[in-house]
Amino acid sequence: MNSTRYTTLDVLRGSSVLFLIPLHCMMMYATAETWKNSILGELMLIAERGTPVFLIVMGFSFVFSKRQSAKAVLKRGFKILGVGYLLNTLKFVVPILTGILPANLIEAHGLAQSTSLSNMLHFFLLGDILQLAGVSLLIMGILTPLLHNKYAVLLFGLIIIGTAKLVSGFNVNVIGIDYLLDLLWSNKYNVYFPIFPWMSFILMGRFLGMLYKEHKASSKKYNQLVLFYALGIIGFGMLLCVIDYTYHFGDYYHLGPGGTLLLLGVNMLFLSIVPLFVKFIPQQINQLLLFTSKNVTSFYIIQWVIIDWGMGIFGFAQLNQFQILLIIPFYTLLTFIILKFKDNLWLASSERELKRSL
Repeated sequence: MNSTRYTTLDVLRGSSVLFLIPLHCMMMYATAETWKNSILGELMLIAERGTPVFLIVMGFSFVFSKRQSAKAVLKRGFKILGVGYLLNTLKFVVPILTGILPANLIEAHGLAQSTSLSNMLHFFLLGDILQLAGVSLLIMGILTPLLHNKYAVLLFGLIIIGTAKLVSGFNVNVIGIDYLLDLLWSNKYNVYFPIFPWMSFILMGRFLGMLYKEHKASSKKYNQLVLFYALGIIGFGMLLCVIDYTYHFGDYYHLGPGGTLLLLGVNMLFLSIVPLFVKFIPQQINQLLLFTSKNVTSFYIIQWVIIDWGMGIFGFAQLNQFQILLIIPFYTLLTFIILKFKDNLWLASSERELKRSL
């Protein structure tokens, strides 16, 4: 992969991560009125629609990973799942045990106000983007022999898109099995990013990475191909949304084929557009985006934990636009301070290990 393409991926991933703090502050702190009738609310709705670019970059980067064996992919999948449930513990279970999780948040999840085991289990099992990433890797690991061809990857992604609404919400009424099925295609908010349809973004990123491998000698041709695919997907997605918007785009987290294709195409465009501008990005900003890109998982965990714990001070869904704008810089700075402190601890530990080995 050439340096421009590397930089493009870092810019996309780093930018998407930086938008998380304003977005999650809105999600946890903003009143319904702030969401509906503020400029910040409108901007965060747009930013939320940019989540797929992170998944596309994940799939693209997968193609260039040295850990391509089924065993290695499965190991990564289980590791990410473990991190996902650890994050749920830190975000929700710890605040429940310490009594700082707001009552109206618990009620918003349809739960009785208590510190019962059932409440903690509900929040522990919530499916978010790390569960999506982990399960997607497990599926790709199992299907490793079938996904060597780029068109097999593309077909698998299209099958997921086309069948997502058909299987959405299907259960067999067996505890445990139903949870696994929910991770695949839940239509409720116990899983925010079910495999059907969200894994299709990862698969499309993988397809684009494989396509890039074939055309890396000609960036111009590759960008033209991506543009061709993106515009075609956008056009078809828009048509489906016009025909039945509620079915295809009525629920952002449980999209139909049209909404998935529309978001997919729009986010794919960034892979063609961003390379045209990366050389104009100031060095300081470029370094910042590189840092956040390389520390994406740690950044994601840290900002979520401190924002959720902050509900002990600011409550859930209680702040207006001005108040949220005041706390976003604070959370951003605090996240970077904790991340830097973590890096320094890791560096000091590595140096001690090196000295012991000499």
